[in-house]
Amino acid sequence: MGFISTRSRYGLRFLIDLAEQGQAGPIDLASIAARQEISEQYLSKLTQPLKAAGLVRTERGAKGGYELAKAPHTIDLWTVVEALEGHSALLECSSHPESCPRSNSCRTLPVWTGLDRVVRDYLERISLADAARLAEPDYTI
Repeated sequence: MGFISTRSRYGLRFLIDLAEQGQAGPIDLASIAARQEISEQYLSKLTQPLKAAGLVRTERGAKGGYELAKAPHTIDLWTVVEALEGHSALLECSSHPESCPRSNSCRTLPVWTGLDRVVRDYLERISLADAARLAEPDYTI
């Protein structure tokens, strides 16, 4: 399906790592990359949209690095996915029905719109703090 790309999977791992470090202060990207086994170069590209969305902040200098810009319990996973994916729907037609000439008579549009809603509702209910402590995911929708 491809809705959740590597960007979101790795970006979420990056943010969970920051959440797990708590109040340790700014964390250098190299140590996060090593712990998460993600290239530092790839992670640096992910930090840009996360910073633009107000989810992380950076500190320059010898003791610089990255830290969460908000408390982990206030960041929901839907916000993370939107920041990293730049879109919020499984299919173009479910978020922009006007883009499809068949949307007025399409029998599948309600299915895709409903699935979008379920995914969004689920991810909105899970905070970064929840994700950082989940051992077994709660698949209850």
